[in-house]
Amino acid sequence: MTMPTLVRRLVWIAALGATIGGTGLLGPAAPAFAEPAQLDLARYRGKVVYVDFWASWCGPCKQAFPYMAKLSRQYRPQDLVIITINEERQRAPGEAFLRQVQSKLPVAWDSEGTLAKTWQVNELPMTMLFDRQGKPRFRHTGFLSDKTAEYSAQVDALVKER
Repeated sequence: MTMPTLVRRLVWIAALGATIGGTGLLGPAAPAFAEPAQLDLARYRGKVVYVDFWASWCGPCKQAFPYMAKLSRQYRPQDLVIITINEERQRAPGEAFLRQVQSKLPVAWDSEGTLAKTWQVNELPMTMLFDRQGKPRFRHTGFLSDKTAEYSAQVDALVKER
C-alpha cells in the first residue's frame, strides 16, 4: 500500500470516528495543527463534534465564523467541540482571514485537499455534525444566516442525547 493510499484510509477511518491510535487533534492550548491525517475524531468520543470546511475567499464562510464562535461559547467544552478545516493551498490567506474574524477555533490546514476528498466536500462552507458516538448525523452545504435556528436546534438535540 502506498503512503497516499494509507493516509487516505486513515483519514477516512478518522472521519467515521473510529480509533486509529494517533495523538490527533489539538487541545485547547494549541489552536491549529498542520496535517489533516491527524484529525482523530475518536479523541472526542462522548462529545458532539461540529466540523466546518472553509476558505478565506468564501463569503458564507465568513458569516459562519461568528455563529460557530457563539456555539462555542454557548456549550461546555465537555459537550461540543468545533473543528474548522481550511481548504486553501496557501496558509497565509487563511491566517489573515482568521485574524479578521477574530477566531480562536481549532483549525486543520488541508492544503492538499485530503479531507475534502474523503468527506466529499464540493462546496464551501460544508459542515458535518457528529453525535457523541462519532456517527455523522447532519451535513450542511453552504451557510444561511436565516437557518441558524435550524442549525442550533440540531446541535442542541445532539448535545442533549446521552
